[in-house]
Amino acid sequence: MKVMFWLCLMQLGVQTIDMGEIRNLYQRAPKVKKDALQLNQLMLRVDSLDAPVLICYKGANEMIQAKYTLNPFAKFEKFNRGKELIKKAFSRDSLNLEMRFIRYSIQINLPSFLGYNDELDTDKRFLLDNTRENKDTKLKEIIFNYLAILPVIKQEELKQLKK
Repeated sequence: MKVMFWLCLMQLGVQTIDMGEIRNLYQRAPKVKKDALQLNQLMLRVDSLDAPVLICYKGANEMIQAKYTLNPFAKFEKFNRGKELIKKAFSRDSLNLEMRFIRYSIQINLPSFLGYNDELDTDKRFLLDNTRENKDTKLKEIIFNYLAILPVIKQEELKQLKK
């Protein structure tokens, strides 16, 4: 009977992670520290057994947290930890559109001296080729709106996404 009681308590403590909230916070976190802190709190619940997309968000979160860290050594440590989490997520699912978007949005915003930009062209092509057919309309909207403001995306490419 005691075991059943503890199992019920543990179940109550487990909360599901709202992907919509993660997506919204991820978009605002690089510019709004409060949102970065909130995203970080959500990502503390993600572990290595979670879905690869959550692990990828956790890695991106580490890199965002590096932006708000003053110590250069701690910054670099967070960056590397984030890079490893994203790599781990891709080892489990390399064809996930949302993960490609996350990695692309991270790599395009990082300084080139960090050397984390090898997948920029591949991810851009993947996004352009696969966004339109994706069933998740909210994700498609997020990707389109993000790509639309980038100077490296041509108008013809945006039209291809809208068709």
